[in-house]
Amino acid sequence: MIEFNATFIIAMLSFVVFIMIMNAIFYRPVLNIIRKREEYINSNYEASSKNEKTAKELEENRNSQINATQAKCRKDFYTAVNKLQESAAGKIKDAKENNKAIIQTEKDRLSKEEMELQQRLQGSVVEDLANSITEKLLNNNQVRVKQ
Repeated sequence: MIEFNATFIIAMLSFVVFIMIMNAIFYRPVLNIIRKREEYINSNYEASSKNEKTAKELEENRNSQINATQAKCRKDFYTAVNKLQESAAGKIKDAKENNKAIIQTEKDRLSKEEMELQQRLQGSVVEDLANSITEKLLNNNQVRVKQ
């Protein structure tokens, strides 16, 4: 069956020495490299997570600032438009009132001129009519005197 002799013990001792040599020469350096890479990967993962969180916060902050600025600009724009509309409405109202006053003044002036012209015309028509009658009478009298 199984024999335990010196060859077996030497093989076991040589296997243990081989494992110790392999561990010292190969496994430890490989395990150290693997451990360093894991640490490097973990540190980069943590840094990227922090950077991603910071980027999200900055983006949210930027978006909120943009929204606030847009809202303020809209408010300022509508305020300015309303002020300008009120100002324009006031100027239009003033211009209408001014034009009404000018039109009324011109109507009054034209009415006075019309009345003056009518009086002049009546006076001149009467005078022309009187002159015409006088001429006709004088012409008739001169014609009779000549006959």
